[in-house]
Amino acid sequence: MKYTSTISALLLTCVAANAFAATQAEVDVEFKRAMFEASKGHSASAIKRLNHLKNQTNAPRIRLELARLLMRSGAYSEALDIFRQIYLEPETPQIVKRNILPFIEEAELRVLRIRYGARMVTDSNPSKVGEGGTVYFNGIPLEYQPPAQKKVSYGIEPWFSAEKLWNNGYLTKFNASARLFKEDTLRSGTVQVAVAKQVPAVPGLFLQAALESEVVKDGSYVLPNVESWKRFRLSDRAGVGLGGQVGYMFSENKDVSGPFYRGYVFGDWTFSPNATVFSRLSAETLDSRNDFYHYFSTKAEVGFNIDIASVQLVPKISWKQTSFTQTNPLWGAKRKDVTVRPELTLSSEVVEWNGIRPEVSVFYEWRESNIDIYKYDQIGGYVNFKKLF
Repeated sequence: MKYTSTISALLLTCVAANAFAATQAEVDVEFKRAMFEASKGHSASAIKRLNHLKNQTNAPRIRLELARLLMRSGAYSEALDIFRQIYLEPETPQIVKRNILPFIEEAELRVLRIRYGARMVTDSNPSKVGEGGTVYFNGIPLEYQPPAQKKVSYGIEPWFSAEKLWNNGYLTKFNASARLFKEDTLRSGTVQVAVAKQVPAVPGLFLQAALESEVVKDGSYVLPNVESWKRFRLSDRAGVGLGGQVGYMFSENKDVSGPFYRGYVFGDWTFSPNATVFSRLSAETLDSRNDFYHYFSTKAEVGFNIDIASVQLVPKISWKQTSFTQTNPLWGAKRKDVTVRPELTLSSEVVEWNGIRPEVSVFYEWRESNIDIYKYDQIGGYVNFKKLF
């Protein structure tokens, strides 16, 4: 694993925290013997030797090497217990915790990786409606009232995910989330069930079959789809990837139902030890039964992940253009929208309880349209309590 040398180097100079019969020199000799046995493929004897040293010293470097070796041997539950213990110990440095997390995630994925959390949301315009007023149709003034009120609302958005990597190489996923607001028009729930597998003949190429569904007033749908993606490693600090998705949307409104297509490219570059830039470009279309709902959309997103003194800042911005293919009979024009959303997320490694880390986000979103009634703006924020492991 790419984090092996990092953790070993960080903890190589750690000393035993408790008193023990053997001298430090004897412990070092035994530790080197265990590492030599592991390098020669004698995992059972190396694990036995490290277990004995762990009981004597409880030193972090010994427990970490033992956990890594247990993972290599397929004892994922035992390895996970050790990694979690070290992560939750108050004296474990933040840089070590950061490097332990990928090991915890991999071990959990082999056992059963569960994530959950909840977002406390405030939004100035969750219905995404414009202002009422006078609009002109063929030169005739008409009074327009939006379908919902533009007002500040508060809600809770719980979410849950479960993933497991099986011995046959298949990865199963289950994701669920909900939006719980006082107004029933704002409530919704989403569910995704998926099965993915890496293509043996093409390293890094994944195939996935999924079933996605959203339940919302007057807009529920089910979307069975297949997706494929591949990531290319450019260097130790940079990578790019591309993928595609095709499915068929079965909508509560049958006129909206139809084939759905999406393609995308993505990339990231760690340009300094504490800063990474990431981006994603995508294009999608829905070929609905009724051409009135047929659209083509492109979206670009770019952001940074910055660590400053154990504080993580993630500023990002997205730009989306949506064009509808049919002329709107009421306005005599084809609708074209542009939506922009800057967002900032803040979290800290120091503010964490038993693997739960809060995140605070604020955003501003607005949409411009050649048809005035589709314009809107909103400002909001949320606190997300995220379970790391």
